[in-house]
Amino acid sequence: MDFLLNIPVLIKILVSLAIILACDRLIHNLIISMCIGTSLLALWSGHSFLDIFKITTTTVISRDYIILLSMIFMLITLSAQLKEIKMMNGLVESLRARLSGKSLIAVVPAIIGLIPMPGGALFSAPLVDDCDNEKSLDSYTKTKINYWFRHIWEFWFPLYAGVILAIKITGLEIWQIAAINLPLTIFMALGGYIFLLRKLKIEKAEKKDKKYSILKYLSPIISIIFFYSLILILLPQIKSVSTYLPMGISIAITVILIQILKPLSARTWLKILFTKNIGEMILLIAIITIYAAFIESKLPNGRYLMEIMKDELSSAGIPTLLLTIILPFASGLATGVAFGFVGTSFPIIVSLLGKDPALATLLSTVVLAYASGHVGQLLSPVHVCNIVTNKYFKTNLLKATMEIAPICIFIFAGAAFSITIINILF
Repeated sequence: MDFLLNIPVLIKILVSLAIILACDRLIHNLIISMCIGTSLLALWSGHSFLDIFKITTTTVISRDYIILLSMIFMLITLSAQLKEIKMMNGLVESLRARLSGKSLIAVVPAIIGLIPMPGGALFSAPLVDDCDNEKSLDSYTKTKINYWFRHIWEFWFPLYAGVILAIKITGLEIWQIAAINLPLTIFMALGGYIFLLRKLKIEKAEKKDKKYSILKYLSPIISIIFFYSLILILLPQIKSVSTYLPMGISIAITVILIQILKPLSARTWLKILFTKNIGEMILLIAIITIYAAFIESKLPNGRYLMEIMKDELSSAGIPTLLLTIILPFASGLATGVAFGFVGTSFPIIVSLLGKDPALATLLSTVVLAYASGHVGQLLSPVHVCNIVTNKYFKTNLLKATMEIAPICIFIFAGAAFSITIINILF
């Protein structure tokens, strides 16, 4: 037993992530897999069953935790609401009136990606298929385009749970995350163009009348950003209650406004609020947050897990840079979601920087970690969007994923560019 407890912390964490991945592959249930991995890490770190109960209870009753889960719930609800009123379909038609060919087939999944809809790639897949009027593209090309461009915003767009969690863990502001991660979006789009779009030959469709207003269909996203900014300007102290409260209020206002303008029946709302997907997503986020809590909690010997890990890495000569790449990638690969790799790896990475790291160091680390984690989730076989896109186009999951892998170098190129700019400015 002592031998098991004395195994390096890094190995314990990597094994717990590997167990999550292995269990998910065996039982096809990420929630149960996360529970197993979390329990293993907690017990292996030396926590007693009583410690596990206390840490879990303290986490789930905290104000930030409750507001975070409430906000995620509203985000998923908003996505379902927009789908029910066909708001995104109207946006696509407005784009079709203005774009065609290569631009349209890339912009459609990118626009749908502005709404963090679970499995949203399935929503954009038929629209991407419709962009190929002559049916001249093979299924693998459309699979990769739909999947790739659907996820170009996830580095910084404030509606994504991964970005929200990154803000909480790192202590950075939303505008700081957006500024340093924006180059990743640009380079990812560039890679998609070079690898997926440049050589495509798509017949231009006949443009329709421009009777659809783009701003009208972008109004929910504009509304959230507007009210969020307004709350921070008029009530800056509200963030002291919770980091997530301004965004949560903004989303709630938007949901109410949309309901007033485009009312849904009580029956439809019951269907939205009590779907299995919402419950599973909230529960998964809850478990991931608890996993992170065990990484941050004090051990029975009075030390923190990350303190021990830093000592082990120092004596073993393992560079922090390598850890910053490996841990988010492994977490993204294991969970297939951004809030998964952020929640499980960022507490470790930030702790490795020590107390009060220089801003330039923190920003550079976050960029590299987010790039690596995003690549991991894109290549993950348990990523819902990856699964549903391949299912829709009847393509092989492994083959399509491996064909996307080379393009991921552009994401790391974006990180290198951003880090260079940070070092110049600071």
